Amino acid sequence: MGVTLRQAQNQPSTEVSLPVLVISQKDKETYAAQGFLILRCAFAQTRIAALLEAVERLIDKGLAGECALGWIDREGRLPSRTGHLLNPDKYHPAFADWIDEDLAPHLEALICGPEVRHSLFGMLASGGGKPYTQKWHRDLGKPGAPDETAYLHRHEGSFVQFNAPLVSGDRFLHIVPGSHRRASAAAEIEASRSESGKMPNALVVALEPGDIAYYNANLWHRGWNPEGHKRFTMHCAFWNAEVPVMQHEYGQREPLTQQGHLGQMPPITRQYIQRYLDNYPAAHPPSLFDL
Repeated sequence: MGVTLRQAQNQPSTEVSLPVLVISQKDKETYAAQGFLILRCAFAQTRIAALLEAVERLIDKGLAGECALGWIDREGRLPSRTGHLLNPDKYHPAFADWIDEDLAPHLEALICGPEVRHSLFGMLASGGGKPYTQKWHRDLGKPGAPDETAYLHRHEGSFVQFNAPLVSGDRFLHIVPGSHRRASAAAEIEASRSESGKMPNALVVALEPGDIAYYNANLWHRGWNPEGHKRFTMHCAFWNAEVPVMQHEYGQREPLTQQGHLGQMPPITRQYIQRYLDNYPAAHPPSLFDL
């Protein structure tokens, strides 16, 4: 399928540090054509351990009532999907260090425009044998609309999201490569009408801790974990800073501007969040459909 799989240069996973993978022009062209890019062994195991520690501290806070978490199994320390991990009540320095030290070069290569801003930063979670399944969907798309193709091309390159697992055996993201820049086929729309729908040309994205899958949110995709295997997968989105904060991103200003909060963050993460705040509408945030 022409999918790009990049791997850090001949370094074992036990190394203390790995070189930041450089996303090449060819990688960017492949990402534009396929709608996703998988980087293998992109992060050192020390980075994964730091993120897991941050998640464990988040769970401690949730159990102590210091932040609001949903639960799959409270006694088993299994939270449900959670967002806003850069807010003060859920924040851990490991999250911001990861953005500054590893993610920023990738984001700035894959998003068109001179500057990047924060959008969403959270974690997908499942486990305990509790099934989790989604219908096939485009996050921000207009399947079947007369202007679907023009709409997809209008916003292409303005944003990127990613999945980065912290637990082994991540096989939960299913995608249709190349579907992000064309009108939806009748068979795709039919497949999206029920969870049992069979999607043509679907691909299971197989990831391990240290890997990351960057993808366009308007690929046909779904989360699929019917057996309820344990899943802790970092799931985040970033946008071109010229795009105003929209309805689906709204509501983060008050916690992010809490006194002293931004000041404790490393510079790039702080800058990404400041650009989110600078683009925050006074009222009535637009939908992407309005832009």
